[in-house]
Amino acid sequence: MKKQSRSFIAFLLVFTLVFSAASTSAHAESRSNPIHTVTNVLGGIIDGAIRFLGLLTPTPDYPTVEEYFSTKNEDFYEGTKDFIDNAVDSSGWSLGFGRKSIVPDNLIDGSKKYYTGGYFTQKVDGVFDDQKAVAIALNDGSGRGTTIFASIDGIGVSNGDVRAVRNRVRQKLKEKGISDDINAININATHCHTVIDTQGISLDLLPKIFLSFFTGADRSIDSEFLEVLIDRTSDAIIEAYTNTESGSLYYFETAGMCKDEERGLYLEDEYPYIINKRYFTEGYQHSFACFRFVPDDDTSPATIFANIGAHPTIVDETTNLLSADFPAFMEEKINEAGMNFMFIQGAQAPVSVNKWAEVPASTVGESDKRISDDPVAEDYKTAIIYGYEYARLILDALDNAKEVEPILNVRMTEYVISLETGLFSYGATEGFIGTTTVKDSSSKTGYSIVTEAGYIEIGKDIVLLTAPGEIVPQLIYGNTVSADDSFHGTEWTYEATATLVPEGKTVLVMGLCNDAVGYILPDNDFAHFIADSIWDIDGADKLFGPYHRHYEEMLSPGSTAGSTTVSVLNELVKSENR
Repeated sequence: MKKQSRSFIAFLLVFTLVFSAASTSAHAESRSNPIHTVTNVLGGIIDGAIRFLGLLTPTPDYPTVEEYFSTKNEDFYEGTKDFIDNAVDSSGWSLGFGRKSIVPDNLIDGSKKYYTGGYFTQKVDGVFDDQKAVAIALNDGSGRGTTIFASIDGIGVSNGDVRAVRNRVRQKLKEKGISDDINAININATHCHTVIDTQGISLDLLPKIFLSFFTGADRSIDSEFLEVLIDRTSDAIIEAYTNTESGSLYYFETAGMCKDEERGLYLEDEYPYIINKRYFTEGYQHSFACFRFVPDDDTSPATIFANIGAHPTIVDETTNLLSADFPAFMEEKINEAGMNFMFIQGAQAPVSVNKWAEVPASTVGESDKRISDDPVAEDYKTAIIYGYEYARLILDALDNAKEVEPILNVRMTEYVISLETGLFSYGATEGFIGTTTVKDSSSKTGYSIVTEAGYIEIGKDIVLLTAPGEIVPQLIYGNTVSADDSFHGTEWTYEATATLVPEGKTVLVMGLCNDAVGYILPDNDFAHFIADSIWDIDGADKLFGPYHRHYEEMLSPGSTAGSTTVSVLNELVKSENR
């Protein structure tokens, strides 16, 4: 028995060393210092072990890239067939709103527990607020169709599941005898951590990996919940689509939220509510960008949809009741003001809520009253405070709103991101996490994922970009990490997407849209995630160079996701602004 064990270990080491050599070669251009060398060697060993693990699992038979793109997929929507520069005569906005809870009945009655999607081992056995799918159907009256924007409370929704929702919408409308003119269905995840896992990255993944050695891979998301998610999200979209009404659309922004006293950034802002955990630089959206639709029928409620990039990670992972974090309490307050609400996650990457900021006493007082009425709310106090405060910022800014002309131009595209060794790539290649995976001879692992990006114009002055993951906002807005500060010591050579948009237009981002490909990082600062542990040593940054967090690389498709995605977005912008 001992001899067999030694033989297996020797066999495993051989594979690990072989694959680690291939893994480290990609980072040969890194700075030459001990930290970088150790990072690359240890990272290569880890990646080699992961690749070896993949060899033990029967990999699904995916189509090649060429085969995939040789046929039209009816679950991908391209957007409007053409763009218009001016509103069509006698046209006007119409909007429909839909909302459905996606909490399974067996969690509500306490008969089943579910893993959350952000903290791996956390389980919830009840519900504090709600996990929901919200949808808006928007039409500019030009005759070019209706665009759906949906938001799901969850860590992320993979492209395969987004397409399943689209397919279910089409089926249900057909069964109801309703013809549709939908030109796009864009589904965003709020990235809430303390709701049921919407992607399959919880502790449930481990037994699925073990079983895959014998039976092949199975989705790591709870199958019962996945069906609820698809069914009820499609219902929310249909509710929005079938209940549109005419009205006026307005745009406004709140006060800024990203002041950092210690580093002297954003000194013109009043509210230090958002921090960037990886890059202490400017170059990200720091106010809520809000649309408000006011129906012509004054008995119908108005609808607000608000966009900003920030992790909803305020609720503690030790809680056992499901909560959609601060967006849930924003909704609560805006509903109290008589309006519907949808939260749209932006370019948040390592941007998070600064839960140690000073909040006005009036907001804290409101939350204290809420907690006095419901003592269980004490565990969710900070999220309640910030949700109420963010809602206050929005409601206080309503008078800043300016009317938006009825112009809605939508262009969506599919593109390919190469998979490299790593945890995300393993899950995508072996079929655990619902990505649209293809064989790709140009990828060093032999596999890539097909994902989506988009360029949307709302009125004449607002551009909304869609990105399929947690994109570093500096890639869009500029001020990307310099060569001196980057892991590899090289420059980022791509233009910031926002700089290509005509001057004077507002550029927004809808992140985690139509997919959840993980972190989209600048290539020149991409290191193996093991660097986070190595560099977590007192004085390491002084000895070996600039320190940035590299946790994000653990959940990324690879080192070229940034340049690939920015190239696609830049080309979309250029093609529509020539």
